[in-house]
Amino acid sequence: MKISLSVPHFFGNELHNLKQCIKKRWISSSGSIGTAFEKRIKNYIGSKYALGVINCTSALQLSVRLLNPKPKDEIIVPSITFVASVNAIVYNNCKPIFLDCDENLLLDTEKTLEFLNTKTFQHKGACYNKTTKKRILGVIAVHTFGNLVKLSKKFLDTCKKKNIKIIEDAAESFGSYYNSEKKKKHAATLGDLNCLSFNANKIITSGGGGMIIFKDKNLYKKGIYLASQAKDNSTYFIHNTVGYNFRLSSLHSSVGSAQISQISKIIKKKKMIHDLYKKEINKINGLTILEQPHYCVSNFWLNILIIDRNKYGLSKDQIIKNFLGKKIETRSVWYPNHLQRPFKNFQKYKIKNSKKLYENSLCLPSSFNLRIKDQIKVINFLKKKFR
Repeated sequence: MKISLSVPHFFGNELHNLKQCIKKRWISSSGSIGTAFEKRIKNYIGSKYALGVINCTSALQLSVRLLNPKPKDEIIVPSITFVASVNAIVYNNCKPIFLDCDENLLLDTEKTLEFLNTKTFQHKGACYNKTTKKRILGVIAVHTFGNLVKLSKKFLDTCKKKNIKIIEDAAESFGSYYNSEKKKKHAATLGDLNCLSFNANKIITSGGGGMIIFKDKNLYKKGIYLASQAKDNSTYFIHNTVGYNFRLSSLHSSVGSAQISQISKIIKKKKMIHDLYKKEINKINGLTILEQPHYCVSNFWLNILIIDRNKYGLSKDQIIKNFLGKKIETRSVWYPNHLQRPFKNFQKYKIKNSKKLYENSLCLPSSFNLRIKDQIKVINFLKKKFR
């Protein structure tokens, strides 16, 4: 049997909730089922306002739109991220500025601060790029593989001072939190706008779907308005601006509500998987498992293998190919977006780590239902170098 990278696991109430949803005949995007799912997410992470949408890509696109961008405004984004983070900028006729990633495959906030403090200027309350003379509207802080970007007080204060909005792309980090404060702060609660994913491979799933977490009530109301086709009059179908059909269906919400009730169990199992990988693989010369940064507690969504080819003797591509032959699914981390064909001409700043991180990192099987014997099989193949 194939050992998969990250597949959904269903606990039982998903089918019950779906049947109840169908029985009520309220399967569209409005109604109490969607509201209940939003409430459960809000209560878990400690936020005020939540809006369920069709996926995290739409959440990101709408979040950028809610910043009222003008054509050619700029938004800072890390080079290594799923392409949706960058596409959301381009969808809104804005331009990305690519920043480097740190050793944790996260936006390098120190380099970002350096860029903001030396390569920008303020004019009429807004931040402008010295090179392009364009307004810098925001930063998309992408939390990858369950680990969190270091959103320090210094970073948050600098962005606020320069009137730069922060969008947290927390697609992979639901359940992760910062541990440096007396009160833990969940991912998707520090930014001005914050995006979650419930795709099939995420820590919990609704079969698809995403969510925007808001701090500001007026922004939340505007989000609902735009995500619901910007209807100013639903009887006569009056639209005074361009909107989107982005609302999450009740069918998806019913599955998500069943999944979130199991979140503690899921994260506990994910940590067990991570601990076993770390214990055994870190003994292998040239291989290590990416750990959580000291300032946060991860949901351990996916486990990342870091490869020193000179010490281990096999490259990332060789490892992926060998695993494929053993019916074990792995994947590379994302190819740096500043090198992708559609984005090559956009500005980049001191990117030195991203290419190396890409060349030396891959994702290991991390499904909730991964059996210990299958995980040991993965580990033993690495120990024996597939011989």
